[in-house]
Amino acid sequence: MRQTFRTILLLTMLVALPCALQAAPSTKEGSSLETIPVAWLEADFLLLGEVHDNSAGHALRLRWLQQLVQQRRVALVFEQFDLESQPALDQAVQQWQSANKPADDVASKAIAEAARFNFKGWKWPLYAPVVTLALGHGLPLGAANLSRAQMVALMSGNGPVPPEPDHWGEQQRLNLLQEVREGHCNLMSEAQLPLMAAAQRARDDGMAGAMVAMHRRTGLPVVLLAGNGHLRRDLAVPVWLRQRAPQARVVSVAVLELGTPQSFDPAVVYDTVAWVPAEPRPDPCEALRKRFSGSPSGSSPATP
Repeated sequence: MRQTFRTILLLTMLVALPCALQAAPSTKEGSSLETIPVAWLEADFLLLGEVHDNSAGHALRLRWLQQLVQQRRVALVFEQFDLESQPALDQAVQQWQSANKPADDVASKAIAEAARFNFKGWKWPLYAPVVTLALGHGLPLGAANLSRAQMVALMSGNGPVPPEPDHWGEQQRLNLLQEVREGHCNLMSEAQLPLMAAAQRARDDGMAGAMVAMHRRTGLPVVLLAGNGHLRRDLAVPVWLRQRAPQARVVSVAVLELGTPQSFDPAVVYDTVAWVPAEPRPDPCEALRKRFSGSPSGSSPATP
């Protein structure tokens, strides 16, 4: 019972506290990159990142997408949609098209509901314009994330351990563990970290698989919209894309907040980095401490 509670709590934090998990920008000044480079237009797989609750970052990415769809037809794949919901997502889009209704907020929300968008965990107003843009341009929409049930199984140790990528070594294992550890404010039990790292690998592999499947299905370049942590070339989705589609052109673009301490050099782990002002928010680490202090077990998160 205690382990089940912790698993659900940790799963909730993957969505509810994305700032701690995803934001690792440099403190140096950088460009907001208002105009998309030619390399983005030539990519087979374009990964556009986010700090999940940063409104400036979402607005910047929307401007990129508006430029992109004017020059090239693409498919959009969302971290915020569950992989298992792809058939329901396809059906919802087809029904909307058959009804000949406008591409507006009502239509976009109906599509998101079919794709199991978590309206409590994610800020829907930040994602609604992208779905509306896709509907307006007739772009294919894809789901990329593991379901809640899959995540619970993985993080409780009841699911199959996902494989590691080819050529994955001890340094990558340590780096991923450290990213998970720091992303959760060093509050997690060391015993829990390998399960969380495995879940992260599984999510990244699933996103890469969804992108490749969408590319084969549509023949179009595919754009992934996901948190910055999933875009790392050394640890995340690009690693799996290189394994699944070794000849593909992959471009990873992080959208990071200025003034936030870093534990790595963003210029090394992303192809491109854009910078936006930090979103005013409470300290996410303090929120984590409060969550754990309210645990019915009364246990510290460091307790195995």
